[in-house]
Amino acid sequence: MLQSTGISSLKRGHNVITALQLDAFKEIVNIGVGRAAASLNDMLDSPIVLEVPEVRMITYEDFKQVAGAASENFSCVQLGFRGSFSGMAALVFPPASAVKLVAAMTDEEPYNPGLDGVMAGTLNEVGNIVINCVIGTIGNILEKTFDFSLPNYLHGALREILQVGSHSGLNPILLVKTHFIVQEKHIDGNIFIIFEASSFEALLTAIDHLYE
Repeated sequence: MLQSTGISSLKRGHNVITALQLDAFKEIVNIGVGRAAASLNDMLDSPIVLEVPEVRMITYEDFKQVAGAASENFSCVQLGFRGSFSGMAALVFPPASAVKLVAAMTDEEPYNPGLDGVMAGTLNEVGNIVINCVIGTIGNILEKTFDFSLPNYLHGALREILQVGSHSGLNPILLVKTHFIVQEKHIDGNIFIIFEASSFEALLTAIDHLYE
């Protein structure tokens, strides 16, 4: 296992992720997001920039604070993945960001009643591309394969739509903050990747092997 050389590690039940492992994960995620941006650009007449200002592991307690602090409903696209390591990934947008992104991608006016009719389909398409690129890149670089579920669009309270309850306390959660810039509009969203606890050690081992 890679050692953190004096940098504190984050405990996740019986799992520990070191600072070096997290840095490696950040590099892989950034490559995946770059590929997602390239794919999204093929769908739009105007360029889209997709930035990742932050990638971090959070505990269940951290998640409760994030979910509990927000009383508004969120738009979310979920995909499950199974393979050498398994779990669920979700691209989550605050309401205003979801509206701006869909309006920019469909050339509809924001808050036009017609926007509701294309909201789910458009966000499903975006979420499918972004999540597949991120998880797919993790698999390609670590030489692992995954099967994906179909994208599922949900709207509601964050804790409810991600179905993170007390039983998930030992499941590692990766939070990827994303920032879309399209048609000079700044749109924020988060990617939550929730790993099955039993498969997270396999992920860390694969990252270690990559850097041996």
